[in-house]
Amino acid sequence: MEYQNVMVNGKTITIPEYYQKVDSIPEDPKDSIPFMARTGNAMCFALIFPVDESKSLPRTKEALISGIRQFLGENQGLIQVEATEDYVYSIVKTLKEPSGVQYTLTFQRFYPDFILNIQAFFEETGTTGIRESVVYEIYRRQNPVRLDDDPFAGWARDPYDEIIRKGSLMNLSEQEQFDEQFPEFPLSMCREFLRAII
Repeated sequence: MEYQNVMVNGKTITIPEYYQKVDSIPEDPKDSIPFMARTGNAMCFALIFPVDESKSLPRTKEALISGIRQFLGENQGLIQVEATEDYVYSIVKTLKEPSGVQYTLTFQRFYPDFILNIQAFFEETGTTGIRESVVYEIYRRQNPVRLDDDPFAGWARDPYDEIIRKGSLMNLSEQEQFDEQFPEFPLSMCREFLRAII
């Protein structure tokens, strides 16, 4: 994997080399730098920009998860959340209409005089549902069910609270272990982008 450096407010961050810098539009945040990438299965767009302390996300994992849950719609679900001393991030899934899925990465790295903010979107394109279908078939073969059983039992769950049942919960195909098999899938690309900036 090749990388490129991006300078924001005097600080350097690293992103995958295949992202291309594009022109800003008037609606973009002040001083933002937009990047795009595209594969056969994903359209990726990232905005990198500085914010001040007033725009800080919660800095503990519990507070971050709780804050995100307040705004999740029925077509959304949590995929991944992390909080460290230096940075916090979340990945949220959104089911699109009529088909496909989008993963939104929100990332903040904390510096003494500003916060580096990244808002990135990784949307499924082309033929949708391939990763889910392939992994579900593997799961189904390993977990045969009787006719009166739910064929989707155990397939989807919230990664941080098993009691939660509403929304579009994370499913087994979205586990990181499958990213290598589906490198051009949007969630795989989201995690690859995340590893680069971390």
